[in-house]
Amino acid sequence: MQSKGEIICITEQGDIIGRFPHTPQMGTTVIDKRKQNLGVVAWIFGPAERPFVEIKTGFEPQRRISILNEPIYQEEI
Repeated sequence: MQSKGEIICITEQGDIIGRFPHTPQMGTTVIDKRKQNLGVVAWIFGPAERPFVEIKTGFEPQRRISILNEPIYQEEI
């Protein structure tokens, strides 16, 4: 099962800042709607009731721009 999240922004360093209804664990894999790997949760910050997550990516700048406004999913264990 997967939990659907949203992309808030993409940082200058190319990382994704997002939110999920349920806070993922550090190291959780994040995928797009085509089930392609976007990266892993590297940092959790912000309000405890609905924190932000930083997702470390490893793809080109053009790919980062193309995922704006797209849903993201966390792989559940």
